[in-house]
Amino acid sequence: MPIQFSGIVIYFVKLKRRDFVKAIVAVGCFLVSNSVSAKKTSAHNLKPQTRNSEAEAVIYRSFNGSPVQNLEKVIELMGGIDRLIGLDDIVLIKPNVQWWNQGAPNLAAIMAFVDLIMERPGGFRGEVVLFENCHRGSKPWEHGGWQNKFERNADLKDINNFNELCKNLKSRYESKFSVIHLIDVAVGGRRVYHPSEGEGYVYCDGSNGVPLIKCDNEVKGRDYRETIMTYPIFKTSKGTIIDFKNGVWEKGAYTGQPIKFINFSALNHHSIYCGMTSAIKNYMGISDLSGGPDPIDNGRLTGNFYNFHSFPFNKWSSGPQQGMLGKAIGTFMSTIRKGDLNITTAEWVGLSSRVEAPVAHTRAILASTDPVALDYHAAKYILYPNSKISYHNPDDPKRPLCHILKRCAEYGAGSLDERKIEVKSFNFSSPLFPKDGKSAIAGELYWGKDVKAILKYMFMRWIR
Repeated sequence: MPIQFSGIVIYFVKLKRRDFVKAIVAVGCFLVSNSVSAKKTSAHNLKPQTRNSEAEAVIYRSFNGSPVQNLEKVIELMGGIDRLIGLDDIVLIKPNVQWWNQGAPNLAAIMAFVDLIMERPGGFRGEVVLFENCHRGSKPWEHGGWQNKFERNADLKDINNFNELCKNLKSRYESKFSVIHLIDVAVGGRRVYHPSEGEGYVYCDGSNGVPLIKCDNEVKGRDYRETIMTYPIFKTSKGTIIDFKNGVWEKGAYTGQPIKFINFSALNHHSIYCGMTSAIKNYMGISDLSGGPDPIDNGRLTGNFYNFHSFPFNKWSSGPQQGMLGKAIGTFMSTIRKGDLNITTAEWVGLSSRVEAPVAHTRAILASTDPVALDYHAAKYILYPNSKISYHNPDDPKRPLCHILKRCAEYGAGSLDERKIEVKSFNFSSPLFPKDGKSAIAGELYWGKDVKAILKYMFMRWIR
C-alpha cells in the first residue's frame, strides 16, 4: 500500500502489525518535525567544554570549499605536506573501500593528497601505497567501492570508483604508486610468521616466534572472549617488502626506511551496535576477519581467538560488554602501528546508510594525529547535529559510540577530554572568521528515494 507525502512515497508491504504501527508513528513524527525539506543545523545548543590547559590533541578542519580545496587547506593548516611527509618516506594510505558513495573517502580528496606527496617541495623519492582489506572474498577489486560506480563523492571527471582512481594514479606515477588488496586467510590469503616468508598475515598468537598480543572482553563465563592482533606483510610495485608492524625488510634485515601511515576515512552512520564508521573503525580493514562476524556461528580466527568483529559484538548487537571494539583497536594502535595522520572526508555524511540517502552534504575535511579526538569531534560537530540520532552522540553513555571512544582512549590511542582538544578551523564561506572551531558544520539534507533507508532513519530518530 503506497502512501505519498511531500514527494516521497513510502510502501508498507507485508509488515507485521507492530512494525506497521511503528512505521506510521515514524511518518507522523517526520511530518510534524517538517524535516523533509533541507534545513541547516543550528549550533547554538552545542556546549563545548572550555579549554583549561595545554592541548593534548589538535583537530584541523576546513569546510565549504571543494574536496580538493578543503584537503589542501587542512594540509596547509598543519604546516604543509613537506612537514608531514619526508623525501624518502614510504607512505601507506588506508581508505575504507568496503562501501561506495558516502561510505568511502572522497575520491578527489584522495587524489589531491597523493598529488601533494608526489609534488612536495624538495622532491619525493619514496613510494605511496594504497592498501585495504574490504573483506569481500578473494577478488575484492570486483566489489565494494573498488568496482561500484559512485553516484556522489567522486568529484573527478571520468573517475567513478577506486579502480578508476588507482588506474589514473598508476598511469601518472608508475612504480612510485602501488595498490595492495589484502585478503583474509579464510578466502585465499596466506598466514606467515616473518617477512622472509613473503606476503600474508601475521597472527600474534605466540606461535613460531611471533609474540602473543591479545585482549579480552572483561566478562566471565560463557561470554568470555579473547582476540589477537593480526597485521599484513606485502610487496609494492617496486618490490619493497613492508612488514606493517616492523617496517621495510630487505636482504635479511629491517632497513629503517621511514614509513608514514595515513588513516584515510569517511564519516557515516554504521549501526545501532556501533554507532559510527570513521577513523577508529577504519582499522578493521587492516586486520584479518577470517571466521565471520558472528561469535555464535564460529567467528574464530585461530584456536579460541576471535577476530576483531566477532570479539566485541553478538553479530548485529553490541555484545556482552560495551566498548570492546575500542579496546581491541586501541590495543592494535599501541602494539602494532598507529596512524601518523588521520584524515576524515565528510563531503557527504550518511545518516542511516553508507551508500543510500538520506545524506547531509556537509562539505568538510578534518585531520588530526589523534584518531579518538578526531572521531569525537566529527561525531559531535558533524554527524550528530545533522542526523539528530542519539546513536551518533559521543557523549551519550546509553549508546555504544561513547564507550568505544572511551575504551580506545584508555588504551593509549588518544584524548577524549574536550578541554584539551584544540581546533584550528577554516570556513571558505567566511574566510574572515577562520577560528570558529567549536560549532557544528551543517549540511543540506538529501532524502533520496530509498524507502528502507528513510524508514530506518525515522525509526532510529523517533522510536529507537
